[in-house]
Amino acid sequence: MLRELGIKNFVLIEELRLSFDKALNVFTGETGAGKSIVLDAVGLLLGDRFPAETVRLEAERASIDGTFAAPKSRAFKRWWAEREFEPADELVIRREGYPDGRSKAYLNDHPVTLATLAELGAFLVDVHGQHAHQQILKSATQLALLDRFAGLEEAVDQLDPLFKRWKKLNDELSAGQLSEQERMQRIDLLQFQHKEISDAKLKPGEDLELANRLPELRNAEKLRVHAATAYDALSEAEGSVLERLGQAQRALTQLAQLAPNAEPLAAELEQAASSITGTVQALQRMAERWMSDPEALEALLTRLDKLDRLKKKYGGTLEAVMAHGATVEDDLNRLEHADTYRRNLEQEVTAARQAVEKVSADLSRKRAKASAELVQAVQKHLGDLGLKQAIFRCALEKIEISSSGIDRVVFEWAPNPGEGIQPLAKIVSGGEMSRVMLALKTVLADADAVPTLVFDEVDAGIGGLTAQAVGKKLRALARHHQILCVSHLSQIAACAQAHFQVSKRIQKSRTFATVVRLDSDERLNELARLLGSQVTPTSLQHARELLEQNQ
Repeated sequence: MLRELGIKNFVLIEELRLSFDKALNVFTGETGAGKSIVLDAVGLLLGDRFPAETVRLEAERASIDGTFAAPKSRAFKRWWAEREFEPADELVIRREGYPDGRSKAYLNDHPVTLATLAELGAFLVDVHGQHAHQQILKSATQLALLDRFAGLEEAVDQLDPLFKRWKKLNDELSAGQLSEQERMQRIDLLQFQHKEISDAKLKPGEDLELANRLPELRNAEKLRVHAATAYDALSEAEGSVLERLGQAQRALTQLAQLAPNAEPLAAELEQAASSITGTVQALQRMAERWMSDPEALEALLTRLDKLDRLKKKYGGTLEAVMAHGATVEDDLNRLEHADTYRRNLEQEVTAARQAVEKVSADLSRKRAKASAELVQAVQKHLGDLGLKQAIFRCALEKIEISSSGIDRVVFEWAPNPGEGIQPLAKIVSGGEMSRVMLALKTVLADADAVPTLVFDEVDAGIGGLTAQAVGKKLRALARHHQILCVSHLSQIAACAQAHFQVSKRIQKSRTFATVVRLDSDERLNELARLLGSQVTPTSLQHARELLEQNQ
């Protein structure tokens, strides 16, 4: 839902901040007061173009911000995650418009494109009374609504992986359709690659191990000389470290016999001698290992060169080469036994298609039954809303199998008997559109995942009992959705949980529009004004009765 809306220097509004009720919010005001400005501001948050002429005269910029509760639908969560936005319980959308026609858009303080806002807006708000933002006019949305109305979402979810598997197998089958000449050429190529990779007898990490050993082989003589020099100094040369340590040990042993407190020194020296002996042995092994070996160096360089050539040809890393080798082996086996492989794959494709067709046919039968129930329910509500002669139809058209089945849904209607039926998207009258949408939304209240609905012209051309019926349906619908509604009828305004008055004033030769949420007394006066041109005790009494009947 839309929790808060801020407007600054936009059209006639200098500065405004509104908090909304989670149910039915109605905006009323005198003709020309600018009741639709608030809805226009909401449209900007949903990705509408920011016209330069809407920036208030002499202002550097106009700004609109809206705070929304994050929707809980699965589709929104998937969309949000796919774009790698940070998790958030609240969404703050901000738009800025400039007199030169430039505009900026932000989502949770991060710049975004209008296309992103338009996608996001489809999850947040559905606007009726004009064609913008009406997701319900799209065939895919109509199909999704019918499925939710019929409780078929899980069945559709089960169809999707079956369809993807069938498509994948079918693509494999199509890709494997080679002529005999192409097959033999392909086999020759794969056999060459397989032999080249398998003869190399690759081991994971071998290239790194050889690269680490290369400096040793290249500098073997220098390494051997240094190791031998250290070995001699510690052990072999006259007056070596070990020889001098032996002399010191013998002296300390005699010292300890005369002075027991010298025993720890003798033990420490013995430890040092043991450690140095270990170092001497390691140096001896190193000197032996680093004997110059030109043949070993040449073999290592040859092996590294071979590994590098394989990496350049087959993937850049030794692991990629080995993975390519495994793939080549599988492809080779498949081509060498093409007839058997193709027969097996054809059987898999047939079984996969049959599974998709079975679920799709079952879905189609259930959709046909649900569409009849939907039509009956919508038709009843249309009669209540003053469209008794109108005909609504939920047409199912058969299409090629897709991830959603074999059906295309088109909501159709005929506003007048004998004038022919047409897609709902071709409705011209804003008032008719809003009432048809109200009937649909009422029936689909639980199925429709969009949290906020906007009705701009829902009361166009109606009054009396029809207006009362519209108000009651809006209030009932507000149990499932937040609703923003512009109206000039008291019957509808009296049904609202929150009533906002839009007014206009002129001050110092400038026009200002203001929007305020009415308290109890102010609301009575506004309802009385809507009932008649003047506020009188009689109109106030009627307003009071109207509120009591609808609250």
